[in-house]
Amino acid sequence: MANHSLPGKTEVLVIGAGPAGSMLAYELARLGIDVLLLDKGKFPRKKTCAGGVNVRAARLLPFDLTPVVENIITGISFTRNLEEPFLRRSTEPLLYVVRRECFDQFLVEKARQAGALFFDGTLFLSLSPKSHAVVVETSSGPCQAQFVIGADGAQSVVAKSLELMQGVPYILAMHSEVPTALVPWPHPDLIHIDWGSLKRSYAYVFPKKETLSLGAGGYNVEPAKIKRYQRSFLATFWQKEEMPPVSIAGFLLPLRPKRCPIQKGRCLLLGDAAGLIDPLIGEGIYYAIRSAQTAAPLLAQALREKWNSLQACEQAIDREIMPELECARMVRGMFNLRPSFFHKKIFSSDRWWRVMEKILRGERNFVDVKRNLGSLGSLIRYLVG
Repeated sequence: MANHSLPGKTEVLVIGAGPAGSMLAYELARLGIDVLLLDKGKFPRKKTCAGGVNVRAARLLPFDLTPVVENIITGISFTRNLEEPFLRRSTEPLLYVVRRECFDQFLVEKARQAGALFFDGTLFLSLSPKSHAVVVETSSGPCQAQFVIGADGAQSVVAKSLELMQGVPYILAMHSEVPTALVPWPHPDLIHIDWGSLKRSYAYVFPKKETLSLGAGGYNVEPAKIKRYQRSFLATFWQKEEMPPVSIAGFLLPLRPKRCPIQKGRCLLLGDAAGLIDPLIGEGIYYAIRSAQTAAPLLAQALREKWNSLQACEQAIDREIMPELECARMVRGMFNLRPSFFHKKIFSSDRWWRVMEKILRGERNFVDVKRNLGSLGSLIRYLVG
């Protein structure tokens, strides 16, 4: 899939071809900017992810997502402590389920069609800032760029090279892809969520055509506890003494602390690499796309006006994206205080369920929740840190 020879120069070099990187390459190419997109994996490549694309993320895309949608989700079944089940349904889609290898390939092709150059199987090795550019060493040779964007995911090597996003908090997740031949799922339009079983944690099932994405994640929780929780959750569907023959993959989702730097000179982090992940549910695709679309016009301006810093991009993300993530952290703190209260409210109150529907679809966000709480919201946000 890669082009034959890595260019020695480009205007913008994007490292990582997930949703943030590919969408940034797409947007820049449409603006007529010379953009080079790299990824260490050979595409289509496997990606550990539940694969939920919420409706508001799909609305951000300037093209139809239908070709890679596996299921359309219109309902959620809930349990607390793996018990007390109930089901809530919506008359409209809540989210779409995709396989990440197909979704990421789809976005890469859109970027290529717009004019971006893509090289897969190309490792980022190091970068060296110069006075008017950045020289990046890769496994396919060096490339000089006016600006370098690290969109290489949760374990970003670009961030490490820049000494950014070090020692930040994270969500730890344990994830399995379970064949539906082993664990049938009769409801392709439903996801399942368990909460309240382990402090500061949740478990999920996302159905795809041939597998179930089944996992558990938690904030500030010991890995062994998350692993046991995920296995207990899986056992409720497997219902046999021996565990099913499936592997478990662990991964970290970094959470950007308030105003933590995500740029240095001519380099910028986006998406998961910048910790732009919902701290309540661990969702990152929406924020990956949104951060790319926020940065693209500013990068175009930076090239025109010959900026030597991308601080304006960081400021735009602080202004347009971080307030929602910071309010989501407040809601996470509230939920962790009394998960049983939230479970009962979603079960018994149509009003609460409608609010959740609107948040999932993007008709409301966590800033609206804080605003509705008024001074109480500010107090709770302070108390839960």
